[in-house]
Amino acid sequence: EVMALTRNDSCVIEKTGIYEDYRGGPHAALVVNDDIDLRMFPRHWQFAFAVEKHLPDGGLRRSIQVFDAAGDAVHKIFLAAASVAEQWANLVQNLRLEVQDTPLVLSAREPTEAAKEDVDKADHLRAEWDKITDTHQFLQMVHKLKMNRLGA
Repeated sequence: EVMALTRNDSCVIEKTGIYEDYRGGPHAALVVNDDIDLRMFPRHWQFAFAVEKHLPDGGLRRSIQVFDAAGDAVHKIFLAAASVAEQWANLVQNLRLEVQDTPLVLSAREPTEAAKEDVDKADHLRAEWDKITDTHQFLQMVHKLKMNRLGA
């Protein structure tokens, strides 16, 4: 069991659970269970670090921290009280790159697509919104309406 953390300027999503029922694919990967509902786009995951931080109380916080090509945090995974801490060293060893001294090269952030909106479809958008049973259906919904997430 770990704590999954995703954060941006608009929200913080913090869930404690197990990354089980992983489904990977070329475009997106999913972890969907009772505790963690996560959609990932692996092409954006460029750098990851195993971090050990000594705390003032003498404790040790361990995490895997993932960043995109621009250097912004994408996702973090923290060991929790119920985590099997003895597996930490194995996890880090299995995931680490052999060469650790390659400088990180960051890329400029791609501009966000401008809002594609259609005020005449607002009622239809709301009606379709009410039918959503899973947040992952949102992008398909706005695509059908020839909008994007910002326009919706």
